[in-house]
Amino acid sequence: MGREYGLCLWPFGDIELERRLEFAQELGVDGVEVQGDITANPKELQELLKTYNLKALSVTPDNVDISSTKDEIRNQAVQYFLDLLDWAKELGSDRICLHGDVGKVAGVNSDNDWSLLVQSTKEIMQKAEELDMPVVFEVLNRYENHQVITAKEAKKLLDDVQSSHLSILLDAYHMNIEESSPVQALKEAGKDLGVYHIADSNRQAIGRGHADLKKQVEALDEIGYQGPIIMEMMAEGPNPFTPIKGENYLVSIKENYQVSFQRLKEWEAIRA
Repeated sequence: MGREYGLCLWPFGDIELERRLEFAQELGVDGVEVQGDITANPKELQELLKTYNLKALSVTPDNVDISSTKDEIRNQAVQYFLDLLDWAKELGSDRICLHGDVGKVAGVNSDNDWSLLVQSTKEIMQKAEELDMPVVFEVLNRYENHQVITAKEAKKLLDDVQSSHLSILLDAYHMNIEESSPVQALKEAGKDLGVYHIADSNRQAIGRGHADLKKQVEALDEIGYQGPIIMEMMAEGPNPFTPIKGENYLVSIKENYQVSFQRLKEWEAIRA
């Protein structure tokens, strides 16, 4: 069985889901990372994915704060993930993603912040284990969240939570900002790496930035990584928090995925 490839759906913005899936099918990837909209019917989404011969490789969550110092906000965030686990299980997803609140770039008390993060993650992982649903914790960057921004910090979280179903999601774009050596970060994650997101240093297509992504992919082989490579690229343009970058953004995002997938398959052919 070869390596699985996928793409994230959120960078397509608000176009119809069918159009996104049609593009993914035409591109030839194995699956997609879907958005965790728990108001949607998971069985209907599952059937739609089957129509386009795609898997739900992962689920990216809504932006909620599981380490908020405000009990009501934190409890609602944890409940969202508990509900998301049920939703993803019914969908038949391979895993869900968990991460800190995007926009939380400073903490009032770092020790308390960490304690609340661990406490909430433990509660979420208890249900994940009951459902036998893998969870990957995504390592972000300092401009999105301050709590877990390196592979080393992610390993500490895994050590503190102690769940057999929790692993790490490392993203080439975020690593470009935070890691002195993304290749070494991947090796540090080792067997605990559950998902790898790929994009160049400018979050565009492979080869359009300055990251040495070929060496990162080679590092995946060195550590025996068995998970998917999921492309998460955005169209060229300002404002990193919105996928819509002007009227031609869809042309740009599709080209980013096409160029990148072609490069990934070329590297796979060399490995073979």
